[in-house]
Amino acid sequence: MLPEISLDTSNFEEIVKKARSQIAEVYPNWTDYNYHDPGITILELFAFLKEAQQFYIDQLSDDLRKKFLQLMGISLEKRKNAITTVRINTPNPVSILAGTKFYINGLCFETTETENIPADIIKSVIVKPKYGSIFKSDMLQKNDMGSMVIYPFGKRTGVGSEFYICLKNSLEVGKTYKLSVVLDEHYSVKRNPIKDISRFVPLSKIKITYLSENGETEISALDSTLGMIRSGEYKFSIKSNMAYSAIEGVEGYFIKFTLVNDSLDVSPAIKDFSFNDITLIQRDTKAVFIDKSQLKLRQSDNFKTDYYAWNENYGCYIETTEDKADKAALYEKDFYKDRIIAIGNGLPNQKYFLTDKGVMWDSFEILVSSSKYKGFLRKWTKVNDFDSSGPDDSHYIVDEENNCIYFGNGIRGRMPENEIRIISCQFSAGSGGNIKAGQEAKNNVLPKDVYVKSIVDSSGGADIESLEEGFSRARNFLNDDGRAVSEKDYERLVLKTPGLRIWDCKVLDLSNFNDEHYKNEVHIVVRPYSENGNTALSEAYQKNILNYIMDKRLICSFVKLFSPIYIDVSVYAELRVKPQYINAEKNVETAIREYFSKLKGFGPVINYGTLFASIDSLEEVIEVGMLYIDARGGGISRNRNGDVLLPPLGVLLLKNVDCIVIR
Repeated sequence: MLPEISLDTSNFEEIVKKARSQIAEVYPNWTDYNYHDPGITILELFAFLKEAQQFYIDQLSDDLRKKFLQLMGISLEKRKNAITTVRINTPNPVSILAGTKFYINGLCFETTETENIPADIIKSVIVKPKYGSIFKSDMLQKNDMGSMVIYPFGKRTGVGSEFYICLKNSLEVGKTYKLSVVLDEHYSVKRNPIKDISRFVPLSKIKITYLSENGETEISALDSTLGMIRSGEYKFSIKSNMAYSAIEGVEGYFIKFTLVNDSLDVSPAIKDFSFNDITLIQRDTKAVFIDKSQLKLRQSDNFKTDYYAWNENYGCYIETTEDKADKAALYEKDFYKDRIIAIGNGLPNQKYFLTDKGVMWDSFEILVSSSKYKGFLRKWTKVNDFDSSGPDDSHYIVDEENNCIYFGNGIRGRMPENEIRIISCQFSAGSGGNIKAGQEAKNNVLPKDVYVKSIVDSSGGADIESLEEGFSRARNFLNDDGRAVSEKDYERLVLKTPGLRIWDCKVLDLSNFNDEHYKNEVHIVVRPYSENGNTALSEAYQKNILNYIMDKRLICSFVKLFSPIYIDVSVYAELRVKPQYINAEKNVETAIREYFSKLKGFGPVINYGTLFASIDSLEEVIEVGMLYIDARGGGISRNRNGDVLLPPLGVLLLKNVDCIVIR
């Protein structure tokens, strides 16, 4: 840790005193040290300047502190939008265009793309698992599934398991639909979140088909559930008409999910699914700059439009008509008059405030009109500061905190001289958009018989990060660099592998190997989570773990993963107990299980004497006649004391406790 250095260490009197004491050494002929002497007056003047300068250089401005953060690769976080999910209850199919606004608790939320809602369409579901019996459930009487949980591929998954969703009506050809799926998370080990799905190796492969007039037709879907390991949605469209058919006595239009590759750690458990859920983002778009071809995809009844074409010769946009345009700026009618934020005066450090609060940095764009050519407008570039800007750079800064924009001084950044026009801007409440679920989402565009309600708490909204918060994040970043050096580092990283549920892991001790081959190797035994507790480490798990830790390991080191060896243990005991203890057998079994519950991790030792003592010390036990530990699995050994020694990869599973009690 670098020491904190203070430069403002002396005051005016101390500086004058020190300088006066050096006069005799520097110029012995100077003998008058009184205040009336002109030399003393000059000395005091320079003492004042020194005191002022050392105070100034000892200060750190906010801009300088931000630069220190940038040196560490950290920039202060901008304002963030909250996100929520609403359910559309409608008696008839509806289409909702991108940019449609809903109001929840007075805040504006928007759709980001066109949403097609097929009304109340789900009739029933059928589960045909590889293992177990067929399950059918009628969904007609339910708006949602309530407390019911459906295992789409059975409680024990297997390749070939099938899940059918029966629809009352056919989906329309060519329209994009979303099937949202909410999974139940009742498992004791949580799945690690996935940030970069491009590096995640799926644990399953699910084939989606529908029954059409031409037979079974495959659907190409965007799957944010990643093979039903997390809540998400299937986004898809159909290419031909669905056929009315019957499966297991259920009639309707069917979508079929088939499990064709299975490395799932737990069986997916669906607690809710619907075609009527859409995602809304908390923001209020006042202007948006888009390709003209996208106009038809946006809710535009309340918008006015300016059209632009790109001029290669001048490198500018030019105002034009709709038929010649390739770009369009859409404005809310109420905002259209405010799109001209100012007329630049050509002076340094121009600053202009916005009428609405909560401007979003990422969304803001401007055009500045040309002083030479009428109708030509140049797109200026947002920057965080003007430190790298030259006098000819068309740069400007968006200040989210003060809700304004400002320009350079002619040395650092150009000074606009003409019309400054907003072409894109959005506003958000930040953390104020994180509101509770269950509230009505009001909308003036949809039919009156459509009711919209938020079904999850909106989350993710955040205000501008302060400098103190930025430095706190920087300290955490420096303290946790995510590198794998020590054994604890490897174990910590393996347990955090994205997308996996891992019960335990351990780096194996290779110190007893003298072979040079082992010096650069790290051997890790990993126990994946499973409901039965004895699942081997699958190939998909291994690939995900290696993908995550290989770029964090030391150069020239190698990582090998091992699956646990599960050791089944049964305990048999014969003992005499006091006759008045009617629950003696149960108490003895509890004592045995408590002892084994402490033997966690890999390669534990079952100490015969300690187990014997835990039984013999019970108040109800008179004598332990016989105690036998039956352990089955590879690599087990016993010593002369009767202790059971598990191998380094061994995981103990207590299967059975059998007590014979004699009173």
